[in-house]
Order: sequence, then structure tokens, then C-alpha cells
Amino acid sequence: MRACSLLAACLLLLTSCGRGPQPGTIYGRADQEENLYVDLTAMEEEEEERKERGLPEVEITDSGYTVTQIDESDVYPPKKTDEDGNRLPAYLVVFAVRLSNREGEAALVRPEVTAVAEDAYGNTISSTTKTVLTYLLPGDEIAFASDFTVRGEYPDHITFSAEAEDPEVFYPTEEELQMPPSDSYEAGEVKVRVLSAFEENPPSAGRKNAKGLAKGYFRLGELPELSGEIRCHTGEEQEAYVTVLYRDDDRILGGETGRVRIPAGQTAGYVLTAAAPIPEGTDSFDVCAFSIAEY
Repeated sequence: MRACSLLAACLLLLTSCGRGPQPGTIYGRADQEENLYVDLTAMEEEEEERKERGLPEVEITDSGYTVTQIDESDVYPPKKTDEDGNRLPAYLVVFAVRLSNREGEAALVRPEVTAVAEDAYGNTISSTTKTVLTYLLPGDEIAFASDFTVRGEYPDHITFSAEAEDPEVFYPTEEELQMPPSDSYEAGEVKVRVLSAFEENPPSAGRKNAKGLAKGYFRLGELPELSGEIRCHTGEEQEAYVTVLYRDDDRILGGETGRVRIPAGQTAGYVLTAAAPIPEGTDSFDVCAFSIAEY
């Protein structure tokens, strides 16, 4: 990947321009709730339908995740219970993937990343699908991070797959494909701080957005902020996703993705409120970026 750095200077990935928040403002994505109950028949039917449509596959060159047990004792009614009505334990999965189109000849439109949590026997216990609103251009590689909750059983492992939109149904115009090159983005050091209010009185919240603290369904002892600066060396305003990857040497432990508007020729600050504590063993960060597609 052309855009990555360790706690210091780094080059970042990108594509496109757009309108949105005020310069320098960053806000969380609107994630859909993960599957609380897995309908295997429906999943198999959906998978078969997608295979029949022949959607382009997206190569995942690297991935990683961290599982953290979360406290839902203050959530009523419980998100999920056993046959006797007892609340089931909940686990937050924070993950990150690198999506590549290095060998492709056409853009991959709106990649969908699917994460599947499986037990020790390979049975699916939960899953989620996240849509990345971008065009993954030929020669590009991007990083995307998200999270989902597994209830009832600690996931033994997480598997990932990705595919793009059907190019016969929707494909960007030549004008839309005139995006900045991958090396047009530059970022500096990632700073981490834990808000004292979170340490003293941890709220029921998942992440912070433009309107303040977004209410969630779990409690954590500390929700750190990841912040830094990002610049795009183009003559136009850019709206992009910024991904901070947690790393233990060469291993990805998860990450956070948010979006930021960068004024033309200027540097914008970004702030991401993590969905969980920084994974134990994290010794460095990579910062990667890619543009948000304008539809």
C-alpha cells in the first residue's frame, strides 16, 4: 500500500472530491446493526444470488481484528437472551482490512466488506457487511476499519471477504474517475489520549460524531481519541475517509475509520473516537486515506 506510516510522517491513499462537513470536521459513519440472529438459510440464499450475479471480487491483501468483551448490563431490554431470558455476554470485534485493485483494469465500485464470526467448529455465529463509498481505482490499495458485536459466544476466529458493485448496473463516468493519485495525501503523527470523563464515568456510547457523543449499547472503561493532521496535494477540496490502523509489528490488530473534509491546499485536523480501548500490544499506527465517491 502506497499510503502508510508509523506514528510519524506517512503518505496516504485517496480518490475524489465532495461536499460535506465544515473544514477539518470529522464524524463517524452510520453503521448498521450487526446480525443479532443468524438465519443460515437466508445467508445461503443471498450468497447464491450474489454468485449468480457475478459481482467482482475485491482482493483483501491483509486483515486483522481484536475482540473485547463489553458490558451491556445497563441495556434494557437485553439485545439477546438465552431460552430462560438471561442476558447473553457481548463481544465487540474491531477489525481492519486492506482492499487492493493493484492488478485491475477497471475501477471497483462501492466495495462491500463482509466479516463473519465463527466458533471453534467453523459455525457462523454472527456477521456484518459494511459498504465503503468509494471507487477503488486500478493500481490503488486502501485500508478500511469498522466493528460489530457478537453476542452469546466468544468468536474463535473472524473471516473476511469483499466484492464490488455490479459494473453493468452502475459505473462511474470518466469525469468521476478523475481522482487524485494515491500519493496525494500526507499525514503526520497519530496522537492518542483518553478523555478523563470517560475514565471517571464511562458512558454508554460507541463513538463521537459531529453532534457530540453518539449513544450506543455498551459500556467501556476508556474510549481513546485518535487525532492528527492530513493534507492533500491537489488544487481542489477533498472529502476523504481516514483510517488509523493499530499494529503490532507487521500484524494488524484493528483500526478506526472516519471521514474528513480537506480544504484545497490546506491541512485539516481529524479526530476519531475509538469504539474500544487501543488493543493490547499495539506498538505503532498506520494512517491511510481514500476519497469518498461523489454520486
